[in-house]
Amino acid sequence: MLVYILRRLAISAAVIFTVILITFVVFFLGPSDPAGAICGESPSCTPERVDQIAEALGLNVPPQQQFKDFIGGIFMGREISNGGFTKVCEAPCLGWSYYRNAPVTDLVLAAFPVTASLVFGGMVVYVVIALVAGVVAAKYRGTFIDRIIVGFSQTVSSIPYYVCALIFFLYAMVFTGIVPRSAWVEPWKDPVAWFLGLIGVWLFYGTWASASYIRYVRASMIDVQNSDYVRTARAKGLGETTVSYKHALRAAIAPFVTLVGLSVSAELMGAIFTETIFGLPGMGKLAIESFGHDDLPVIAGTVIVGAVLVTLGNLIVDLLYGVIDPRVRLQ
Repeated sequence: MLVYILRRLAISAAVIFTVILITFVVFFLGPSDPAGAICGESPSCTPERVDQIAEALGLNVPPQQQFKDFIGGIFMGREISNGGFTKVCEAPCLGWSYYRNAPVTDLVLAAFPVTASLVFGGMVVYVVIALVAGVVAAKYRGTFIDRIIVGFSQTVSSIPYYVCALIFFLYAMVFTGIVPRSAWVEPWKDPVAWFLGLIGVWLFYGTWASASYIRYVRASMIDVQNSDYVRTARAKGLGETTVSYKHALRAAIAPFVTLVGLSVSAELMGAIFTETIFGLPGMGKLAIESFGHDDLPVIAGTVIVGAVLVTLGNLIVDLLYGVIDPRVRLQ
């Protein structure tokens, strides 16, 4: 078990380093112009001024040294020259936002709680709906109940997410006020306002996301219905609810956990449509706004953070397999 964990950690570290290297090459050694972005479009922005800023930023040094400074900043922090001023960027330093004049790490840390609250709150909703509806559909396979659940799943999945989100935002929040309008309030300042500001988004996002997960749970439950241990449990006289939720579901839930783990880690990179439509200042909205301002360090920072989250999600899912499914043992 320990050897497996250490091996997975080593692989994860290699993946993260590779992503950092590729991100650095694409964003900082590609056809970008950070000096020009700082200088702006004012008449005082002459080619000589752009060259001075590029030299102050260290863009004239060899790429190997730039990458070394970038990696060193992540672990130890570094000083960044910004238009003649030296800024201290503390570890983990992901760079400096030329447009916002702030460390990228601070911007990402300010946006991450928004995205995390949105994603984990929605996850609770769609996990509950998917497990209950999927088990019920498998239990009553071929009946009217099964057709209703499967029909709901297929109908919702066939409509683009942003269309459903816009309709829900306009009619449920703006026009009718059935649910509170979305807003971001820091939970450590006002937990009630935080909950009310996100409850509508959680319900919508969780219900829409559950549509695809319901079919996975249903298919997995049907596969294990005729397994030996399920028939043995029924032969012992256990109730159908106990057999379904205690015995069959534990074996059928492994693929579902994989999907949820990968989806959550990917969504933490930024729920772009959700944050944009509902006006939540999360990582997705931060990245989109940075694209509009050519703020490459912020975009690169969100990519790196997203890669770390996805890698950690994969690692956690692999370790949970041995806990969830007794048939799986980590060797």
